[in-house]
Amino acid sequence: MTDEILMKLSFEGINVEIMPSMYDENLDRSIYENYGEYVQDLAKYKVQDVYNKLQEDVIPSLIIGADTIVTMGNIIYGKPKNKYHAFEMLSSLANKEHVVYTGVCLKTSKKEVNFYESTKVKFGDISEEQIWTYIKSGEPLDKAGGYGVQGLGGCLIEKIDGDFYTVMGMPLYSLTKQLNEMFNNN
Repeated sequence: MTDEILMKLSFEGINVEIMPSMYDENLDRSIYENYGEYVQDLAKYKVQDVYNKLQEDVIPSLIIGADTIVTMGNIIYGKPKNKYHAFEMLSSLANKEHVVYTGVCLKTSKKEVNFYESTKVKFGDISEEQIWTYIKSGEPLDKAGGYGVQGLGGCLIEKIDGDFYTVMGMPLYSLTKQLNEMFNNN
């Protein structure tokens, strides 16, 4: 989760503590009918990993997990392995539309809610020099698709069709809606 999203959640009155999941993200993609279900399960398994670790201590009132992937056609772009892989990813996305999926899992001791959102993103016509300049910033190496919309990667984007926060990694509108339903409709 980005610092910007953590600040927004805190503003909503949610006390946030980060606990990374050690879940190995190598799910068999071929068993899923669509990318949304795939990324939703990634988020679910991350939350289950954290939940299992916390059972030894104190279970918090709510665990939120998310995962984001970038897709174009039959290709899933996760985080780049190195700067050359980032260059390959960003070059293939240049001047094209792709879809970003973010899956979310909300878990309490009594209830679990899973959902996903998708947003279309179109990169502009970017040069190799622009891509390498961006890669040298270090920003792309820990981001799905090799870019962060909230940072310098936003300069690569010509158009977004959908929820900006889905591209950031946490669809805030849907999250707020699901939290309201989860806690107000017991």
